[in-house]
Amino acid sequence: MVKIVLEVGFSQVVQSKDIRKYFQRGVSLCKRQVNIINNILSEENLPSPKRWESEISSSTIPPFSNKLMLYHIVVLVSAAMGFYGKGLSVAQRQDLALQYVRLITDIGKYAEDGANLLIKYGWMEQPPMAPDRTALAKKEVID
Repeated sequence: MVKIVLEVGFSQVVQSKDIRKYFQRGVSLCKRQVNIINNILSEENLPSPKRWESEISSSTIPPFSNKLMLYHIVVLVSAAMGFYGKGLSVAQRQDLALQYVRLITDIGKYAEDGANLLIKYGWMEQPPMAPDRTALAKKEVID
């Protein structure tokens, strides 16, 4: 719920079109995930959390830099993946475990795209990569 509110607010004020598009995609993804969780809660006659979209101001003046807003969302996405993973590790019900796997799968690509945006703008270094052994083996050898 917090991430939805932040992404809606950030998408109003961010100066970059591709970061705005990323935030808007995040809102859509989070709303789908909240609906999945709310349906599970509803089936068990449990209350759903309150939504906070009505609390977002109508300002279009950025209070933070694009870098800070994007970094904040990427960190929240990473935390969400960790929370889903923890939930999956203790889920006793197969239906819940299946939903956690689905949520992790959905958010995984979004997390990668956020990291790629940080790299694109030079706000994060590309993480160390494994050597391409096939390419290394194709190098010419001098006798």
